Amino acid sequence: MHYHLRCWTSVFNVVSIICNRQSPPHRDPKCRPAAFDIMTTAGRYHPVVMDFMNLRIKFLYDSGLILASSCRLVRHYMNVEEGNRIVTAWYMRDSIHNFVGTLSTEYAKYDRVNM
Repeated sequence: MHYHLRCWTSVFNVVSIICNRQSPPHRDPKCRPAAFDIMTTAGRYHPVVMDFMNLRIKFLYDSGLILASSCRLVRHYMNVEEGNRIVTAWYMRDSIHNFVGTLSTEYAKYDRVNM
């Protein structure tokens, strides 16, 4: 695995490919709280809303749109009832950093907030 990680060209250490799946309201507890997740969507589907519930922000999540947020801190969901879509989600996991002995990033800071 160490060999493959030396060839990895992204700052993110995990990527998920999600096809035609509804996501119920959730947070991602294994992701780093100070790191941003990058989510990109593509496909043909009716307009969909990405809801960042605890921030009370909603985005029209059309095909080709890219959103970034701390998905560990922000409760989020989207619901696609018709059409075909694919979402790529890039994110970081501390367990991977710990396994290979790399330092975690410190480019984003946050304070504890009641959410």
